[in-house]
Parts: sequence; C-alpha cells; structure tokens
Amino acid sequence: MTLRILIAEDYKDLAESYKTILEGRGHEVTITSDGIECLRAYKQKSKQPDGKVIRYFDVIILDYQMKGMNGIDAAKEIQKIDPNQKIIFVTGYGSEVIQKLKELIRNAGVMNKPFTLDALLAEVEGRFVSRLQAKTSNVLKDWDEYTTNSVQVSSSRIK
Repeated sequence: MTLRILIAEDYKDLAESYKTILEGRGHEVTITSDGIECLRAYKQKSKQPDGKVIRYFDVIILDYQMKGMNGIDAAKEIQKIDPNQKIIFVTGYGSEVIQKLKELIRNAGVMNKPFTLDALLAEVEGRFVSRLQAKTSNVLKDWDEYTTNSVQVSSSRIK
C-alpha cells in the first residue's frame, strides 16, 4: 500500500534520510523545511479547484521546533482543515510535545529523537497495517455472516 507522506523537518539531511527510507518502501514523500511551508504544501494538495477539501496525505511527519511555525501550530492549522489527519511528531522535546498534544483534536503521536529509521517505518506503516487488518476483518465477518455457517472473525486470524 503506497502512502502519501508530508514531512516538515528543518534539518535537510534528516529529512532526506526519512525520504530515502520511505520512498524505498514505495511511498510518495513531500519534504518541507518548516511549518509554514508544510501548511502551504498541505493546502495546495488538499484543496480542489471547486473549493472542496480532500485528504491527500495519509500521514504528516512534523518536527516540533522549526523556524517560522513550530510543529504544534502547523498541526493545529492542518486539523482545522481535516480534524482526522494523522500526524506524527518527531522531536527531541518529546515531553514538551506530549504536554501540548491535548491542544490537538486527535490522531497525533510522538516519536522522541533519536530513533531508528526502522522505528519510523513501524510508526508510519503500522497505523495503516492495523487499519487495513480491521477493514479486512470486517469484510470477512460480513461475508461470513452472509453464509449459514457464521464464525466470528478476529484480526488475529488474519495473517
């Protein structure tokens, strides 16, 4: 499953590392260098010519401390547009960000730097794998209930 990922990270080498690993897994990645640029890219991709807003990005990865607009402020603006947008903060200020998460609507998590790129992949892809498993489970359950031999289907049965 290809994911569309928007990254806001002011350290170019770090942003490029994220991009390399994520694109290596087949994902589409857009990099921005601060919260203002991130918000601009988000709006550009999400708003349609007729004014409707669509969810273009599956997940947004935000650094917390950046010039112009920090990650929390960027996340607030993004969630005004789409309250269900998934956001992952990558930061060296994890405890500070965790305190500010209550200012966001939902769907936000924190990864404290330093972390491995494998941990980033698990966080980014894990959310969607579990959602896909839940959808698959519901489809199988619905299908199974259609037959006369109904059996409870759980995600643990789906491998």
